[in-house]
Amino acid sequence: MSNFLRDEFDDVTEAPRRQGVHRAKANVESPRRGIAWVIVAAAIAVVAVAAVLFIVPKYLSSTAASPAPSGQPSSSTSPSSSASPSTGPTPSSTPTPTPTPTPTADRTLQVGVYNATTTSGLGNRVAATARNAGWTVAAIGNWGGTPVSSSVVFYRDASQKASAQALAADLGIATVQQAQQLGYPLAAVLGPGYAG
Repeated sequence: MSNFLRDEFDDVTEAPRRQGVHRAKANVESPRRGIAWVIVAAAIAVVAVAAVLFIVPKYLSSTAASPAPSGQPSSSTSPSSSASPSTGPTPSSTPTPTPTPTPTADRTLQVGVYNATTTSGLGNRVAATARNAGWTVAAIGNWGGTPVSSSVVFYRDASQKASAQALAADLGIATVQQAQQLGYPLAAVLGPGYAG
């Protein structure tokens, strides 16, 4: 029992009625419905961007008239579009260039094949490719010269440049350089990334 005097809060009825303020839930849009609109708007934006990037350029390129090559008449002024029938091919207005004589490769020159990579056996494989192309391979080994960043064919004398270019083409090497201190007339140095 308590030592305090009784007051009105001590009298609790058996079945109390509801008292206080009760509000019904407000009719508020759920957050999911707002996210749905954002997703729909993003999808429309993606479709619009795709249309601009892919469909519109194709449409424009198919409807645009291609210009006639220089020196040739356009299709609207060509003789074949006139009412009179064509009697034969029209002569070309561009002269044909005269071929310049290209120096021939001397495949009897001695070639050294050197591996400047860490791929074992690469020099032997490339030497076999050179022999199959008709070159005289005199040496195969590892490269001990200045480090190279890519494959290169060196030639000793300026008169051997055409031969060096032919060897480079046979081996799939893009770079050709003169190096007068070579022991052989030509040297194929296989650098990093060689895929020939």
